[in-house]
Amino acid sequence: MDVETAHDQADLIPLLLQHLHTPLTGTSYVRGVLPAPGGADAVRVAVGPVGAESTHELTLYEFPLVVGEDCVTAYDVIGMLRTLCGPGPRPPGTGRSPGADTRTRTRPDTDTVMGMPLVPVDPEAVPRAGETAADRGLRLLRTLVRPYCEETDRQDPLLHGFLFLDQGRARLYFRADGLPGVTAADVRTTGALTALIAALPSLVRGEVEQMTADDGDPHCARVLDVTHW
Repeated sequence: MDVETAHDQADLIPLLLQHLHTPLTGTSYVRGVLPAPGGADAVRVAVGPVGAESTHELTLYEFPLVVGEDCVTAYDVIGMLRTLCGPGPRPPGTGRSPGADTRTRTRPDTDTVMGMPLVPVDPEAVPRAGETAADRGLRLLRTLVRPYCEETDRQDPLLHGFLFLDQGRARLYFRADGLPGVTAADVRTTGALTALIAALPSLVRGEVEQMTADDGDPHCARVLDVTHW
């Protein structure tokens, strides 16, 4: 994955965060945004119930970031997810189980990643659900506040993915200068979060000897466990 692709994905995250607490539709919430493995110009979004206790309760949708000469935006992704997770038959171009209700599991032969069925999505085949009044209001407010809160320089390490592993743990995905590929950090979502947030950049860059590979997670090259930090 090149630097531009990593930044494009990182830019999607703030717009998808609202759906950690606000459902896309029904009981479907965003539970993760993951970098596609192998440097692919794509993003994966994990969706499931807000009370999910493990990734086995989630479905992972993969969207290309570019279709032809057009970029796929966070608003496109949200619109497609609402279509995919809503009632009715699955639209064409969404994996190996056309006609299945998107609220149910895909067929057993569908690829599974970290316990989640992986559903590739063709943006040209999946209609976008319309924006809501809340969407439009939020877009207006984000546009107004962005010039005052954006930093001129990109952060290092750059957060460009996350996944809630359960109700108390999350895996954060970073691109760090000097470290090839993606570095993940497993953190607890309770406890001394202020101190952890302040320490994470130096931990991700400086604790390489404490990192291990996770053969079950194709989205990262190494994992740092700071759940007991």
